[in-house]
Amino acid sequence: MSSTPHTPAAAPPASAGQAVYASFTLGDEEFAVDVRHVQEAVNLPARVVPMPLAPDFVRGVFNLRGSIVPMLDMRRLMGLDGEAGPTDPKVVIVQHHGVRLGLLFDDTRRVMRPRGDERTLFSYQDSSVHRVVAGVLKIRGDLVRVLDLARLVAIENVPRAGHAAGAAEASRAQRTRKRCITFRVGNLLLAFGIHGVHEIVQARGIERSPVQDELCAGVMHIRDDVVPVVRFRDLLQIAPVDRAEGREGDGGDDGDGATGEDDGQRIVVLKAGAMHVGLLVDSVEAIVAYAEDDVMHVPVLTRHRAGMFVGCLDLDERGHVFLLDSQGVLDHGEIGRISGQHSSLFASRERQGRASERQGGARQTFLWFDSKQAFGLPMRDVREIIDCSQGLIPVPGAPDFVRGMYNLRGRLVTVVDVRRFYQMGEPPPDEVLEPKVVVLEQGDTLLGLQVDRVRSIVHIDARGKYAVPTLMRNALSARTRHHVAEVLETTDERQQPAHVLTLDAARIFETIGELEADMADA
Repeated sequence: MSSTPHTPAAAPPASAGQAVYASFTLGDEEFAVDVRHVQEAVNLPARVVPMPLAPDFVRGVFNLRGSIVPMLDMRRLMGLDGEAGPTDPKVVIVQHHGVRLGLLFDDTRRVMRPRGDERTLFSYQDSSVHRVVAGVLKIRGDLVRVLDLARLVAIENVPRAGHAAGAAEASRAQRTRKRCITFRVGNLLLAFGIHGVHEIVQARGIERSPVQDELCAGVMHIRDDVVPVVRFRDLLQIAPVDRAEGREGDGGDDGDGATGEDDGQRIVVLKAGAMHVGLLVDSVEAIVAYAEDDVMHVPVLTRHRAGMFVGCLDLDERGHVFLLDSQGVLDHGEIGRISGQHSSLFASRERQGRASERQGGARQTFLWFDSKQAFGLPMRDVREIIDCSQGLIPVPGAPDFVRGMYNLRGRLVTVVDVRRFYQMGEPPPDEVLEPKVVVLEQGDTLLGLQVDRVRSIVHIDARGKYAVPTLMRNALSARTRHHVAEVLETTDERQQPAHVLTLDAARIFETIGELEADMADA
């Protein structure tokens, strides 16, 4: 996002020891800031991202030339939000003791060098809630309130900037690539690092919890685990999104012991020690690959909430995503309380589950997706998941299963339609699809599998995997038989048995390479 800088009118140099102030307006009120702390004034950015858990006077954060800056709505902070503001307000960038803030004012005004007799009212007592006015200047009959930046940056839960990484650390970060799972809560796009997520399931079958807690939506039975489900939107204090049906879709109690459910909602399951905790989110969007130096430092909230945030990623047209720390979220007091209460209730079942896990050996993580048939891929083979319904580049002369090429941040991805690739026919016209492209990587080559929908991420131990039965294998096409490695046994969102065919990514790349070679020789 771009912002046009403005600078208050310059003034002749001040004499030694003489304070200089820049002033800004809110309606008929005028406020001043010590000019030594004013960096610039910019137009209101086109994109301001709301900040979870922030006070109502924090408008959000925005990207100022690669730096994330929190914006404070000074009208709300000063109790003037009932008045209509201008259509072209200004954001004043200030920095005090390493903390950088954007202060939203109506307009810039002037630069002042008050004489000693014009500062006689500096004993002004601020009666506002946050007490951020240090005194008053009397300039040619005008009363100008002076803001105390030390008090302003010390307000509880105002986002604060941290320290940038050193050059050596930044160089190491640039070489390290990671993946995160993005999801929506209200209007916010959030993400967890992929290794912090235990699994993702549909928000179905949530039952009333014996633990009475306003943040707890209930419990789910996921295989051998009883998982408490936390309303993540309420925890983050994010306003619900109005829907066409007029429902909030928050999984609220419907009065008969079950909870209201939305087909798009998902449960993101995190592992909290021996216990699992589910976070109810509105939708899961994609898996995104990023380098550590892509993560912009996000100004964090004070006290215990700081541990929840890792940083912010700019996903271009998809917007900004707040990257969360899964352990930091689990350490949040409310989640710790809920998981602890459920842990004591279901301790015996947990012990049985741990014993069962030891017998079954280490678990492996798989991505479960549908393209007529239920398929799976080991998560180690999945680079990311994207939505490229638009922007596909046609490939002349390519087989019908090649949908085209997609430019993924400067790298071309061959997109293959899984249904056509495995000769499974077109979907019925009345079937509702949620197409995604699962991106695989082998060396310098990227391959995208277009699937009907991504179901979930599941953890399977050795007891849940077996060889493909002969009858099942004979029913598959020759190419599918060649690519299928084994069968996973799991349960779907209704806790019904489900069988997932796992694909061998190396064999898929091998087949595509052979087909490309044949095309080149033709």
